[in-house]
Amino acid sequence: MFIAKSLVFYPGYIQGDGQELSDEIILPSYHLNKLMEHFEDNEMLLVDITNRDKELSYMVAISTPHHEDKNTIYVPQWILDMIAYEDASDAVCTIRKAAIDDIPVATKIAIRPLDPIAFDTDILSCFEKTLMNLHSIKEGIIIPVQLPELGIMIYAQIEKVEPSPISRIINGEVDVEFINEFTFNVPVDAMAPPQPANEVVENTEMCWGSEPIEASNTNKVVEPLAHQPSAEERRQQVRDSWLKRFDKSANH
Repeated sequence: MFIAKSLVFYPGYIQGDGQELSDEIILPSYHLNKLMEHFEDNEMLLVDITNRDKELSYMVAISTPHHEDKNTIYVPQWILDMIAYEDASDAVCTIRKAAIDDIPVATKIAIRPLDPIAFDTDILSCFEKTLMNLHSIKEGIIIPVQLPELGIMIYAQIEKVEPSPISRIINGEVDVEFINEFTFNVPVDAMAPPQPANEVVENTEMCWGSEPIEASNTNKVVEPLAHQPSAEERRQQVRDSWLKRFDKSANH
């Protein structure tokens, strides 16, 4: 059993690290050497980290070891949030080799950004950097996403994963679909019939590892609404609403 600490407390952590999402944890070298006995050559080093107090688990990858002590592991904060682990608690974590034989490789991922501002940036580039360091993906989770152009972080929900709700990520082609359901006020000529407002993200390819990733988009057609807040006010309202909802879910 281990005491888990956020990766930001790792002695080798440098301010500015972690801008790209990662699911890699740092184990004590003593335990890593023993754990490696259970892996074959060239096998992916995937393990399940479990919060024994909440009985919540998530599959993560093993990074380089540390030599600080034998009882502490360093884990990305978003993973700790996923298993409801709090540093101040008395909870402990266990690590065991993940059973990946029945976990397929992801072929399609549908992503729902929870902030409309995501569609005002280079969304493909942002998510390429976000996903390139993940070794598995799980349907329904909410992940933090850095928007370097704006210097802020937003959240996005993994809406759908195919062929299985939990799938591995390796170098190869993965179809990525961005879902945009945000609507904004669209001026309409009083003499003209209402026209649908489309929000479009161009289809393109993302480079993930050494292979391209095809990206597509789901368009939401919505009739323009009268007497609505401005686009910027609407964006702020939606952004605040989703952030409050995420904070509430993380605290439960």
